[in-house]
Amino acid sequence: MSEHDDIDFDFFGDSTPEPPKKRLVRRPSGPRDGGGPPPPRHPAGSAHGPTPIVRLVSLIAFAIALILILIFAVRSCETSSETGAYKSYMDKVSTIATDSHTVGQNLGQMLDSQTLTPLKINTKLGALIHQQEIDIQNASKLVPPGPLRQQNEQMIEALQLRRNGLSGLLAVFKKTASKHGSTEATKAAVLLSAQMLRCVASDVIWQDMFATASQNVMKHQGISGVSPPDSVFVSDPTRATINSMANVWQTFHGVQTNNQTSGTIHGTNIAYVKVFPSGDTLVEGVTKTITANERLRFVVGVENGGDFTEQDITVKLKIGQTPNPITKTLTIRQIYTHATAEVVFKDFAISELANVVPISVDVAPVTGETRVSNNKATYEVRFTF
Repeated sequence: MSEHDDIDFDFFGDSTPEPPKKRLVRRPSGPRDGGGPPPPRHPAGSAHGPTPIVRLVSLIAFAIALILILIFAVRSCETSSETGAYKSYMDKVSTIATDSHTVGQNLGQMLDSQTLTPLKINTKLGALIHQQEIDIQNASKLVPPGPLRQQNEQMIEALQLRRNGLSGLLAVFKKTASKHGSTEATKAAVLLSAQMLRCVASDVIWQDMFATASQNVMKHQGISGVSPPDSVFVSDPTRATINSMANVWQTFHGVQTNNQTSGTIHGTNIAYVKVFPSGDTLVEGVTKTITANERLRFVVGVENGGDFTEQDITVKLKIGQTPNPITKTLTIRQIYTHATAEVVFKDFAISELANVVPISVDVAPVTGETRVSNNKATYEVRFTF
């Protein structure tokens, strides 16, 4: 063996020879054979859909939208439920308000009766007091929405004032049933008037402290479509005056007049004519300049100067503008002796400006009235914008 002979030493046995590595051949960027354009290059990254961050953003946006929808739905349910609670409460109050209003109407009819007797007073007032007690009990059982607790208490207080006024009237009538004479009539009238004023005060409390206050609370709470009910107990506040209650007391004692000396006079007269919102009083022979707008009101005060309660007094007001004169007529349901009642004329289509325009007021005579010269008056005004 020569030293040049190749001797292979295989220490690890036969091995498979490693295949040769493939070389990457970069194609030229120029045109391919045949002159065609080079193949388009694809952007780096996945070619099978949005990237993970895009999917994440979409998922977050969907979740936010779903949450907002759920919040809106919950809020809508809560608002609907809250509105329903207010409506349910006001519906129950409305039933009480209507019943109490009816009690007040019945009281007025009783006081207007010309055939009052002790038996009728006891029976009628006793029934009205009982009915008002039921209204108070029903009101006390109501559970108002939280923000209306204070207003609910004011509503109950108004009902209690009405009950107290009725009870007070009954007590005075019983106490003075055996009294007679003008002095006793005056004393009784003062006491009766004080009880009627309680009833008048109840209307103020109901309107201001319950109805208006409740409306403000609901507006603040965002409650719409629900309104507090009105409840008027004394439709004519002049019924509470001393003169009117003296007339009632004397009727109760079989006397039809407040003037026991004569007791034969019937009649009314124009007490005043005022212009609002300025509050100016019209005077015959004096020309008054008046602003003509939607707030214009003429208030006519009619006084009962006779000895009897007068009813259904017709009052006519005429604005003699040319070519379209305006005539309006209103009726005063009742005026007690020596009391004054008002009518309010409004909604005028004034067309004549700058010129002097006559305004006439005419109060129709009542039955038995002999002096009618003070039932008519004519004033001069000048309208301006």
